[in-house]
Amino acid sequence: MKDSNESLLQPAGETPEIVFVTDGPVPDSAHDQATKMIHALSDRAQRPVIFTRVKILVDTDRPPDERAVIQVVMDVSGELIRAQVSAPTPADALNALSDRMERRLRKLAERRRDTRRRPPATPEGTWRSGDLPTARPDFYERPREERRVVRRKTFAPDAMVSVAEAIYDLDVLDHRFFLFTDAADGEMSVVYEEGGKVMLRRLSGGSPEDDSSDAADMVNPTPAPVLAVEGASDWLDATDEEFVFFRNKDTGDANVLYRRYDGHYGLVEPKVAS
Repeated sequence: MKDSNESLLQPAGETPEIVFVTDGPVPDSAHDQATKMIHALSDRAQRPVIFTRVKILVDTDRPPDERAVIQVVMDVSGELIRAQVSAPTPADALNALSDRMERRLRKLAERRRDTRRRPPATPEGTWRSGDLPTARPDFYERPREERRVVRRKTFAPDAMVSVAEAIYDLDVLDHRFFLFTDAADGEMSVVYEEGGKVMLRRLSGGSPEDDSSDAADMVNPTPAPVLAVEGASDWLDATDEEFVFFRNKDTGDANVLYRRYDGHYGLVEPKVAS
């Protein structure tokens, strides 16, 4: 990963702002193709697209079929949709991204038409069917002694959502997990994908007392382990897991430590009230 730069493209008229973040030998044709894709997606969106961020990575050290990694985050009138894929070339990745972003736009429109967000186990043809994330890049096998927590993210623990809403966000944002506070009982929880199914796990373990867990395919009843961040790093170093959901032994809060595609780690923790 070599040449890195960021540029702002402000198309004429009422088209959205597009920010490009590039890393490595990204051809100019990728910018042109991405711009056309974003404009086409914006034309199909039912609400104005305010802003789009396109991150393009080309790394010749990665396997040949994953050398191009592209991530798109689009702000559709205040609601975010996201997709990330890898492919041999930026052109191949953008072709795959276009299809996935179109599906996410359709899901967004369906959610607005349906005030009750549907769970993933719905009949064929509904918003969740057959759209579990695919074509994600593998993780770079960085030597353990070089791995660091290089990014910290926060979530608002007082912004409570239902399990079904969390699963929707897991899907439409194309995340591997989604950390949230359950509106039913205030329990910090995580939804994630495992073996093609959507799992729910609560910080204290068990199942919710109400029927909200029915939105998930399965519930992991085991309480989250109590770890320091360093212990969570050791956990990931010793396993093939993509993330670990744990109770921080120093704060008592729900945290998630996850693998980044560059071989380092990222940490999600509650936002501290100012």
